[in-house]
Amino acid sequence: MNTLILNHHPLQSKAIDLSAKKRFEDLNLASITNLALNCDERLLSVLANAYDVSIDGLNEKEARKLISKALLLDRYNGTAFAIKEALYAVFPTAVVKEWFEYNGKPYFFKVKVSTTNVSFDERSLNALERLIKNFKNVRSVLETIEIEVQSKNNSFNACIEIDGETIEVLPFQTTALENASKNTFNAFGVLICEISKTNIDFKGVS
Repeated sequence: MNTLILNHHPLQSKAIDLSAKKRFEDLNLASITNLALNCDERLLSVLANAYDVSIDGLNEKEARKLISKALLLDRYNGTAFAIKEALYAVFPTAVVKEWFEYNGKPYFFKVKVSTTNVSFDERSLNALERLIKNFKNVRSVLETIEIEVQSKNNSFNACIEIDGETIEVLPFQTTALENASKNTFNAFGVLICEISKTNIDFKGVS
């Protein structure tokens, strides 16, 4: 039986049935799904509400990944595993270190996120903080968030410094004059003769 309309039903019902039949025959049933990774974008907010997952501030790709892990996150909510899985959905390079891994205070933890091909703006930071808050337990304390932004640069920079010293040899300079005096007296004290000799060397003076 290809129709639910009976013979005694009015013609309007038959027209509606034929129209519905045509539309359903052309419908692609493969596109009808409630799986977050494949469903229509318009269903994401519905699924997020149904699974009690916040996708505020996330783009479509991030929202799909987070919702697809909703059941897993609900099961392990409040554990370090849940924080890691939630962060991986949006920040694939996220690293969570618990207090005993870096000799910190009990129940404290750190989060590090590295990025190379996307910028880390205010939206990303807010999303990061919200995910941590939603999936950590009330006893755990977030100590620090470390953000590492790496930039690829194909340019080559070089620097060279040339240093030297110039020495100039000047002509010889006379620095001192030497006076030599010789006094001679005769035995009788009649004649006094004084001989004075002065040597001045101007060698090399132009």
